Amino acid sequence: MIESVLSKYFKVYTDRETLEKYSIDYGYLSPVLSKLRKPPRAVIEVKSEEEVKTLIELMNDYHFPIVVRGAGSNTLGQTIPIKEGTVVVDITKFKGFERRGGYLITRPGSEFNEVGIEDLPTIPTSFYMATLGGYVAGGSLGFGSLRNGAVWDNVEELEVYTPKGFFRLSGEEVYSVVQSAGTTGIITKVKMRTVRRDGKVKVIRRGFSSLREALDFSLSVLDEAEFISIRNNAMAELIEPERRWDRWNVIAGVYGEGEEVSLKDIVTTFAGTYFTAVNRVKVSYNALDIPLDGLEKLEGVKARISCELSKSRGKLFSHTYFLDYEGLPEIEGKRFNLHSYRVNDRVEEDRLKRMIEFKRRVDEEDLLNPGKLVFE
Repeated sequence: MIESVLSKYFKVYTDRETLEKYSIDYGYLSPVLSKLRKPPRAVIEVKSEEEVKTLIELMNDYHFPIVVRGAGSNTLGQTIPIKEGTVVVDITKFKGFERRGGYLITRPGSEFNEVGIEDLPTIPTSFYMATLGGYVAGGSLGFGSLRNGAVWDNVEELEVYTPKGFFRLSGEEVYSVVQSAGTTGIITKVKMRTVRRDGKVKVIRRGFSSLREALDFSLSVLDEAEFISIRNNAMAELIEPERRWDRWNVIAGVYGEGEEVSLKDIVTTFAGTYFTAVNRVKVSYNALDIPLDGLEKLEGVKARISCELSKSRGKLFSHTYFLDYEGLPEIEGKRFNLHSYRVNDRVEEDRLKRMIEFKRRVDEEDLLNPGKLVFE
């Protein structure tokens, strides 16, 4: 049995309680994803690059599938095992980081709370528990992505191990791995740029009678904002029920006048609408990435709506959440499917093409998080 082989090199867990814990991540929020999980065959801990090398050698010898997991804070089921016989690889003890020359250089198990978030370009809502490796492997946007871009815009270099060996990826090569949910390699080192923020970010709130007015105001403060959320009345009331809200509302984090709030509270309360809201109410939810010139078509849509203005590779758009809806509006935009475990259902075509080409090159057996990236 593979468990006995693994036990020669790693701490191995096969008890029922541990296997149950590692069979699910924050994808439990989705009634679709939570039904797909399969208990792993075993859970192992990896704490060093040498251990990753050993793991790869064993995978090549015994051909068993793995899912690499950080803190399990991903809400898209990306660390849920969906294939029988999967071994979950816990990397949370594979730590170590330094800041050098305008970059954070970190091992995958380092946590945001350990590293510190003040100078990071993008910060996930789950920063208080997430690992850097998990965020790079499965994340996309977050606080700061309006100004600094998505996570793939800020990763300068990655070191990864695959069934076909070691790779050091830089520049656009990192698109092969970032947001691929660990389907194209085991990340062992991340080099991410750091930023200097222009003082304290303060929160402002403005109410408007139309989405057009809210959007115009948002564009007027764009250059001084770290995040901008445009929420309709129903969504704004859900997030901050103690306040009175207009039909459309702008909540923004800016440099200048506004309410002083800690950066951590800004990230969780104001910039983390979807994660916060879905934890509070169990209703239908999903997301669309919508060009700003199509945003006005949301006027009159029956749903709780939050438009999170974001930037990816220099392009401005609205990462738009819909809660308690009967159907997503048929407007221009790309569906960011929050109930699918497939990477293909979220990633832009050109980055997805890079992931698929790299997957075919390094993991034709689909041993790395099998089934999550369709590449045939």
